Amino acid sequence: MFKHLIVYRLSKDWQADAEKLADALEQERFAPCGATEARSAGWAPPRGEPGAPLLEQVDGHWLLTLRMEKRVLPGSVVREHTELAIEKIEEQTGRRPGKKQQRDIKEQVVLELLPRAFTQQSHLRVWISPKQGFLMVDAGSIGKADELITLLVKADSSINMHLLQSAESPAACMAAWLMDGVPPKDFVIDRDCELKAADEMKAAVRYARHNLDTNEVQAHLTGGKMPTRLAMTWKERVSFTLTDTMQIKGIKFLDIVFDGRDKPAKDEAFDVDAALATGELSQLIPDLIEGLGGELDFIGQSTKIAAAHAPKADGVPA
Repeated sequence: MFKHLIVYRLSKDWQADAEKLADALEQERFAPCGATEARSAGWAPPRGEPGAPLLEQVDGHWLLTLRMEKRVLPGSVVREHTELAIEKIEEQTGRRPGKKQQRDIKEQVVLELLPRAFTQQSHLRVWISPKQGFLMVDAGSIGKADELITLLVKADSSINMHLLQSAESPAACMAAWLMDGVPPKDFVIDRDCELKAADEMKAAVRYARHNLDTNEVQAHLTGGKMPTRLAMTWKERVSFTLTDTMQIKGIKFLDIVFDGRDKPAKDEAFDVDAALATGELSQLIPDLIEGLGGELDFIGQSTKIAAAHAPKADGVPA
């Protein structure tokens, strides 16, 4: 159900109200691109069934889906039609249009071509765990996740969150695990890794299906390269890749997770898959955060900074 996860921490004062959020999402329900629209985005039923709810609840977890549609207009086609329009004007006037006029011509060409362009759809899943205070986006990049968060807050402005950060740097932790060969409890290091230098050359070394407990890997770490990706497995149940920005990528549920489970009926597949994925990952994520030194406390950190600069009774800063 989930391929990647970017984790956000919901504010402590957020009131979990599924009915209110569902009503808010209805105001931003997905509608296909108009004839001259380059793209469109809105909320769609997580089950993929027309008329189904926009917010699904499974074992206390909330699931949402953002559907995006864009018109595919190849740049080569735009350039070809733009050049033809420019040449036509040049023939009529005897002079070639200037840069500003060429930009205007290009914009007009795009508007004329858009209604004939094919459309392409994609989806991003959202998982909200009200009990744990997490909101997670199944996106391959922070940029895509941020776009979704913007649309979610537009639908319900009461939602407030920040990107979850660990107390210790994921890159530093991964480097330590590789150096001493001791990952956090319940995790093992797998055989894929990327190490990258911090200098302007950004020299990188990538290992795939390779033993990482070697002098060569340790030499790269000693030489200043830091892990940007590290493949790991949790409790022999879930494999994934951790990045230096604390993204969880390439999530795979291993065979042991499915042992003793019958294949669900078609009408039960969504609920079964959702319960399995959220059940496993809602345990993995706290364990991973703990392995990274815990969660960075923005509020507590702010309080410490304020206290350090607060004036004493005699007017001298603390």
